[in-house]
Amino acid sequence: MASKQSPRTPIEPRDLNAPFFNIREVAWLLHCSVPTVRRYIVAGLLPCSQSAPGGTIRVSQADLDAYHEATRRVALPQRATRRKPARAAA
Repeated sequence: MASKQSPRTPIEPRDLNAPFFNIREVAWLLHCSVPTVRRYIVAGLLPCSQSAPGGTIRVSQADLDAYHEATRRVALPQRATRRKPARAAA
């Protein structure tokens, strides 16, 4: 029976340790939409593979790990701030 779910809806992968994921699964893993994943692929931010032209696009686990590492945000160390002296009451 065909699913009534939109092809743009992210879905949870069956196996999180699978070597490859389709675009909908990648969207679920990245917490974004399917069109956003497609934009990442076209922009070259997220490598992918395709077995035949017009076939299913797959993203490897290694490519997802590399994307996460490249886009990881690291907190900068806090600089010591000097407090301004209080003004004298007029």
